[in-house]
Amino acid sequence: MSSRRRTAAVALLLGLGAAGCSTSGGTAAPGPAPRPAPRPFQGVTHYPEPELVALHAAEEELVAACMKRRGFTYRPQPLATGNHLSDISPYGLLGVAQAVNDGYGITSTALSMRQPADVNAAESANARWKEALLGTPAHRVNLAMPMKREFFYQSDSCVSDAKSRLFGPDYYRLYNTFQVLGDAVVDRVRADHRYLAAQDSWSACMKKGGAEAKAFGDPQARIDGDLRKAGRDPAAVHAVAGVELKLSRADADCQAGAGLTAVVTAAQKDAEKRLGAGYDDELAALRDLRKQALARANRR
Repeated sequence: MSSRRRTAAVALLLGLGAAGCSTSGGTAAPGPAPRPAPRPFQGVTHYPEPELVALHAAEEELVAACMKRRGFTYRPQPLATGNHLSDISPYGLLGVAQAVNDGYGITSTALSMRQPADVNAAESANARWKEALLGTPAHRVNLAMPMKREFFYQSDSCVSDAKSRLFGPDYYRLYNTFQVLGDAVVDRVRADHRYLAAQDSWSACMKKGGAEAKAFGDPQARIDGDLRKAGRDPAAVHAVAGVELKLSRADADCQAGAGLTAVVTAAQKDAEKRLGAGYDDELAALRDLRKQALARANRR
């Protein structure tokens, strides 16, 4: 089930559908599909939920096979689904269609996401089983990253064996390299004078509409706080859902008025040019590994 359909189903089950209609101003107008929101390096380290599910299932099967070769039993663990926040923009970008259908995804995630039971709980008390799964310090491999960061993994673990078989042996280094570079790009964009000017314009728009907020992310923080206060009271959760839909729609409209997507796109391009200089070959290699891994996962 798609996240949008799952959200709608949860909303109807809990009586939130009416709140969505009454507070959002109707459904989004039909039109061409929106362009993907900008992400550092074309989103090379970001996987939408369907891809995450496929890759996780393939990786878990490889972990199980590795553990079997070592004389242990490992039961593939399903991936938790229903997290509508997994695709959130690192810049706080929010489109009108998303706002209308699911707000920020905060309430729907709280209602629909459930962690699966640990099917390997009994085995995890076995030290040798854990060493086979996670590896040992004697086989620690340190990888130098940009920005003087460092990443390590245990090369004798079935987790690393599975990842290497699915993605390729150089994936650890390349993926984490662009995680570090991507975080640096996001930080630079958020500090860019164009981004800050757009934030000021957005803030003025929000205040004019009766939803005062100084920085992108303030409205989400408000909903998070309200949801924690609501606890498990259905009526209180219902009220938070209504506020989320109304607030997110105002947020999306003010972002559009401030031209935030265009600002982020331009600032991100400049940041990538500066921070990603000299990494063209690594970026191309990571894209290839990603493509190959998805193909392997989908052939299962």
